[in-house]
Amino acid sequence: MGDSIRQEFVRQRTLRGTVTVCGIGLHSGRKAQMTLRPAAPNNGVVFRRADLAGAPDIPARHDFIVDTRLGTTLGSGNARVATVEHLLSALAGTGIDNAWIDLDGPEVPALDGSASAFVLLVEEAGVEQQETPRRYIRVLEEVRAEQGRHWAALSPGEGYTLSYRGDFAHPAFARGGQTHDFEFSAGGYIEQISRARTFGFLHEVSAMRRHGLALGGGLHNAVVFDDYRVMNEGGLRYANEPIRHKLLDAVGDLSLLGRPLIGQYRCFGSGHTLNARLMTELMQRSSAWEEVKGVSRAADGSRSPDAAGRFDSLTGLT
Repeated sequence: MGDSIRQEFVRQRTLRGTVTVCGIGLHSGRKAQMTLRPAAPNNGVVFRRADLAGAPDIPARHDFIVDTRLGTTLGSGNARVATVEHLLSALAGTGIDNAWIDLDGPEVPALDGSASAFVLLVEEAGVEQQETPRRYIRVLEEVRAEQGRHWAALSPGEGYTLSYRGDFAHPAFARGGQTHDFEFSAGGYIEQISRARTFGFLHEVSAMRRHGLALGGGLHNAVVFDDYRVMNEGGLRYANEPIRHKLLDAVGDLSLLGRPLIGQYRCFGSGHTLNARLMTELMQRSSAWEEVKGVSRAADGSRSPDAAGRFDSLTGLT
C-alpha cells in the first residue's frame, strides 16, 4: 500500500460542500427536505431538526436510540429523527466522519429504499480530508446479544468484516440464499451493498399501516414479496438482495458507535433491536474494546473516488 493511500484513510473526512434532497419518509409518509453540510473534526454526524423550535440537535450515537421498530430512531428531548440507518450506512461506506444533517421533518427521506442515492449525495457534495487523525474502536473480547433464537456478536479481528445469516421462510429466499459475508475494510461497499433495497411482505402491509408504519412505502422504494415471488418489475438487484440489505442496515446501525470498527460482526436473524443491544453491551464492557487513532486502511471501506459515477443521476429519486 502506497503512502498516499495510507494517508488518505488515517485522517477524518467531512463533506466539501452542501447538498440538499427532498423525499418521502418510508414509515411516516411525510415529505421532508434534508441538507448535508460539512462539520468540524471530532464533531461526528449530528442531525438538526430545523423545523422545531430552537432547531434541536440529535447526535448520531447509540446512546440516543429511542426506537428500533422496523428502523432505527434517534431522539433528544422531544425531538426525533426516524429511519436513519440507510443514510448513516452511506456515510460510513463513503468514509464520512463528520457532517451536519438538517432535516425539516421527523424521518429521513427513503428515496429508493437503499443507500445508493445517499452515496450520490456525498459524491455531489465532495469529500474533504481533515487534519485530525481518525479514531477507531478495536474489539478486544467477544460480546453477544440474543433475542430468542436470534443473536448478534462482535469479536476481535483484523479489519472490519460483517456476516449475516437469515431466517426467512419464503421461497424467494431459498433461491438467493440466506447468507452473505462482506469485508468492509476491503472496499466494495458501493458495488456490493449500497444498492440493496429495504424489503417487506405483502401480507404484513395492512397491519403495519394500522400501526402507522410503511405509510410511505411502495414498489418504488422497497422490494415487496407476495407469498411466492418478488412483485417489483425488474426483480432483485442482487440474488440475495434482502440479505445484503440487512448488512447495509448493520453498517448504518453500528456506525452509531461514533467511530469505525476494527473487528468482526456476525449474526443470525439480527435486526435493529439486536444491533442496538449489541452496541450497548460492547460499550458497557470496558475490557471488550479500546480506542485507537491513526491506523491505516485496515478498518476503512471507503469508496474509490470514481465509484459513484457508475450510478445514474439523482433525477427521479426525489
